[in-house]
Amino acid sequence: MMKRYAAYLGLPLLLAANPAQAVTVFQTNFDSIAVPSGSYVILPTAEGWTATAGDGIEIQNHAAGEPFSETNLVELDSNNNSAMSRTIDAGTYTLSFYYSARPNVPAASNGIDVLINGVSIFNITGDGGAGTVWLPQSLSFGVNASSTLTFAAIGTSDSLGGYLDNVALAGVPEPATWAMMLGGFALVGAATRRRTRTAVTYA
Repeated sequence: MMKRYAAYLGLPLLLAANPAQAVTVFQTNFDSIAVPSGSYVILPTAEGWTATAGDGIEIQNHAAGEPFSETNLVELDSNNNSAMSRTIDAGTYTLSFYYSARPNVPAASNGIDVLINGVSIFNITGDGGAGTVWLPQSLSFGVNASSTLTFAAIGTSDSLGGYLDNVALAGVPEPATWAMMLGGFALVGAATRRRTRTAVTYA
């Protein structure tokens, strides 16, 4: 009985020692869209994203630089500064993506802004070199209601802009939810101990 008690007692402690695990909400690398190599397309929607500014979402396949993923990347300045958005539920999130300045384009034209409900929470730019240089980006934020997540081009509106690839959003369980889970495991352990004690008989 003592061994069984120790096992159940240790379970909540083990879980408490490990952080809550993030759950992937979406991951988009734009490779599901057929684009001939060396060219690009401009679309109103792409892998759950909707164009919300400019002429659309420009998806390139090795047109002016190497993608981070297999075949495609997004440029957020099709014929002019453009933006793409999608709706997310209330929650706490970690957003990750890869950014590259467009090759041979100055920082003034390579800016990308991340917005929640139209409010900027992050932006990045850089001078483009001879080829794409993919830089991993990660930021955490929370929203208390259904919200709009947007990537938008900022800077010179000249059909040349920053690149995006491998965009992912992961939801992080709220601390209160995790505490409730731990409490539930503790109750299961206590109930098992009570059942074990009532099963003991003495001669």
